[in-house]
Amino acid sequence: LASIRFASPAMAKEGACPFKPSSGMGLPEAMSPTTVETVDATAGAVAPNALDITKTFYGGLIDAMPEVILQFFNPAHNVPVSDTQPKALAGSVCAYAGNIKDLSPLLVPGGAVDAINHRHCALNILPAHYPIVHDHLMAAIGKVLGAAVTPEVAAAWSEAVLFLAGVCIDKEEALYAEYEQRRGGWRGMKDFKVQAIKEAAVGIKTFTFEPVEPTDGFDFTEGQYLTIKVDPQGDNLTAPRHYTVTSAPGEKFLECTVKKIAGGKVSTYLHEQLKVGDTVQLMPPYGVFTLDTAFDSAVLLSAGIGVTPMVNFNRALGDKVKLAVHVDKTPEAFAFRSELEASLPPEKLLLKYTQVPSPPRAPRCCWGEQGGGGRPSAAALAKEVVDAAGTANLFYICGPEAWMEEMQSELLQLGAKKVMCEVFGSQLATGCPFAAAA
Repeated sequence: LASIRFASPAMAKEGACPFKPSSGMGLPEAMSPTTVETVDATAGAVAPNALDITKTFYGGLIDAMPEVILQFFNPAHNVPVSDTQPKALAGSVCAYAGNIKDLSPLLVPGGAVDAINHRHCALNILPAHYPIVHDHLMAAIGKVLGAAVTPEVAAAWSEAVLFLAGVCIDKEEALYAEYEQRRGGWRGMKDFKVQAIKEAAVGIKTFTFEPVEPTDGFDFTEGQYLTIKVDPQGDNLTAPRHYTVTSAPGEKFLECTVKKIAGGKVSTYLHEQLKVGDTVQLMPPYGVFTLDTAFDSAVLLSAGIGVTPMVNFNRALGDKVKLAVHVDKTPEAFAFRSELEASLPPEKLLLKYTQVPSPPRAPRCCWGEQGGGGRPSAAALAKEVVDAAGTANLFYICGPEAWMEEMQSELLQLGAKKVMCEVFGSQLATGCPFAAAA
């Protein structure tokens, strides 16, 4: 395994452009039939060991270059604190190996690879980072699977990883270039000034950012997220965080709305220390949780801070919103409540409060005798939603991961035509980031 290296002559040249696509990097343009058959044959052996492999992979990366890894990954999501990020990668590895004979389901717009590409661009991942990933992943596979990794198996998995690297490098360069050309667009981290900070709800603030060099507006797609880089400890070792853009496309500023998380390093810093006039660094908006114009009607389902992408969805969809559903602790904890209540007629807005009585249309059977005190079951809520809106809609869901998975499952069982989910934090940790259809 040690002899299998990422061939990257372009990167070896001093001063080589870090944004150069995969051509000239020595990457395979296609996988050989032997590679496809070998990866397919060994996918079943890799799957039950995938989490051990990815935990070993991230552990090796952190040991080898902690100062680099901490600039990309939230330590709260990674080993040794958590296995959230390793689970995300393990799921991606299994999906890739399981579809190695036909990658088209993973390569569709808005699909698994597209979501990864957008996240990579949001983190400013460059072609030069891929050799590091390849080498450490191959080392982790060898360490966990041991003698089962014959030279033939190692060569096949290496070629498969390198092929996917080339696909990602080219797609990500295309995204970088496309988004740089959007109105107000840019590439890489850019300085912005904090223009305003306002309370959006209990424990939630909206931050308004203006570019140091003024622009006539920012174009992006509703539902996309900003990536913000701050340096609370002055060591440049705080990973960027992603927050949905809550300002409308076309504005001369960008906004995100952030919930303060107990123990959250960045959210706490933003809430308690960031001041108007301070400078932060932002990446352009990215993300695949966006509107699908093929559907004439939509149902918006959110819980807690998951309401943030629904704000711009509601603004863009207008009369196409069949129903908007939101679950929260109390009305005071519900960000953008006033805007949604003002823009939607009562029959299109279904609100559920877990700590106080809900509005009259909320079924008391889901909430205890006094109409409060707990979250409704996914089955009960999905049935109420389908009874009110039908199934011939696109259902957008954003909130806690377990809740999204449950709602997606229940809605599909009831005949929903298509369900799309967004995951905050470590995307791809579940199947929810991808569109699912009945």
